[in-house]
Amino acid sequence: MDVDRIKSLIDAMTASDLNEMEFSEGGWSLRLVRRAPPNDMVRAPVNTAPSTHARQRPTRTEPDAVPNREANVAAPLFGIVHLQPAPDARVFVSVGQVVTAGTPLCIIEAMKMFHEVRAEQDGTVSAILVASGEEVQAGQELMRFA
Repeated sequence: MDVDRIKSLIDAMTASDLNEMEFSEGGWSLRLVRRAPPNDMVRAPVNTAPSTHARQRPTRTEPDAVPNREANVAAPLFGIVHLQPAPDARVFVSVGQVVTAGTPLCIIEAMKMFHEVRAEQDGTVSAILVASGEEVQAGQELMRFA
């Protein structure tokens, strides 16, 4: 396995939300694992304004959380999307279908590896925005849920 191949695998993992990836080729194996930064590396910004005796309420920059009625499913990595497990098989999901969290929605093929995309929450498929066999970019919207 050459250095360029290793770099391309690292780039593919960086562009995705995968936490772990393993690849074997020609007697070589490569395992990439994404780890969260140590707790001491993630810190809240420090307030450098002079302190006063009266406590001020922090200002909100975001509105209160409102339940999202429509959820979007995005491609976790670059690759070819497959809406069915095999060419002669039924599609994983169709528009109008009610799914539960964990239901397989599609498969993305990247570098001869297959990554199953599953529903993150319960909902109804309101739109399928890609066709089977289509090349998709990491972060590209694949489906919408109502």
